[in-house]
Amino acid sequence: MSDNADYVNEVRYQRGQAKIAEFSKGPSVTDSVMNTLNKVAPHMARQAMEFVLGDVLSRPGLDPRTRELLNVAVLTAIGAELELKLHANVALNIGCTREQIVEAVSQQAVYVGFPTAINGIKVLEQVFDARDAQGVSN
Repeated sequence: MSDNADYVNEVRYQRGQAKIAEFSKGPSVTDSVMNTLNKVAPHMARQAMEFVLGDVLSRPGLDPRTRELLNVAVLTAIGAELELKLHANVALNIGCTREQIVEAVSQQAVYVGFPTAINGIKVLEQVFDARDAQGVSN
């Protein structure tokens, strides 16, 4: 890889690290996933840091709260429970309310059905219960 490509990837990686720091205000929610990726599939950890966090989630055009509510909605729709748990926590950490997150999940009943939306609500219950047990107010 050229020196310029290495530099560009390093900039993307640093943007990804900054995004994780933003997301982790409050309970740390990315550590578990990133630790697993680093242990089992280090190449995916690097890709997640550079592409997902450094490129996609750092793009302009949507404010962070709107972006996370969209992520919550889509993750509910595709049944990605682990990622839904992570992004529900991120949404709360960056200032979304529980009510907004519940609404984003509830809206999915129209397009993907009640069973999928109910599964999403169950994930939110786990997230909210865990935060309550940790004494986190939002």
